[in-house]
Amino acid sequence: MASTGGGGEEAEEERVLSYGDVVLRRGDLSILRGPRFINDRIIAFYFAHLSLASAHRDDGLLLLPPSIPYLLANLPDPASVAAVAAPLRLASRRLVLLPVNDNPDVSLPEGGSHWTLLVLDNASPSAPRFVHHDSLRGAPNLPAATRLADALRPLLADASTGSRRRVPLVEGPTPRQPNGYDCGVYVMAIARAICGWWSSGGEGDWFEAVRREVDAGSVTAMRAELLQLIARLIQDKANARSQEGDKEH
Repeated sequence: MASTGGGGEEAEEERVLSYGDVVLRRGDLSILRGPRFINDRIIAFYFAHLSLASAHRDDGLLLLPPSIPYLLANLPDPASVAAVAAPLRLASRRLVLLPVNDNPDVSLPEGGSHWTLLVLDNASPSAPRFVHHDSLRGAPNLPAATRLADALRPLLADASTGSRRRVPLVEGPTPRQPNGYDCGVYVMAIARAICGWWSSGGEGDWFEAVRREVDAGSVTAMRAELLQLIARLIQDKANARSQEGDKEH
């Protein structure tokens, strides 16, 4: 996965925005200006933003930062997975959005070359199921998504009987990226389409929303939109600090 590291005085100087548990750095803005591979910090920021925008409806929708699905997929045994996942209450959620990275080496922070989105669907008429959205032809990230789904299945027991449910994994319709670096932006764009579908009532499934709202043009525009969002949030924080300073004088 892309590095979230950096230490000491240099890392402190590079910080541009703290948003929830995510700290964006100046280098992240350069990544968004592109064309560059999106890192986990940018996806975590945008998922936190979508979560905040959707929080007014209910807690049936859960968007997880990339570090959590990666951890769950690579823990050594089911007991460890259950312990880490317990606070997430996955079985009681209607939708869970999980970014998937293909990094095979947990000791390599900058590993991985492809992002996809796995959705735990307990909301649509076809639920329960996992739906995988991969923007590359042939779904090359399916093995990584399958590993994550396999780790989570034991947690999805039927609430009424306590028995384990059959939860298939299917490939969802996904627009194809025309380059080798926009997969992370596709993950964010698909997540935005799903959240919009959910906020509008969540009828049927979200596939038509993805087909309608996600394409190469909207993904290119999304990089600029994210830069504008970050700039607005930075300005909002600066204004809030200024107002606090005025009150003290």
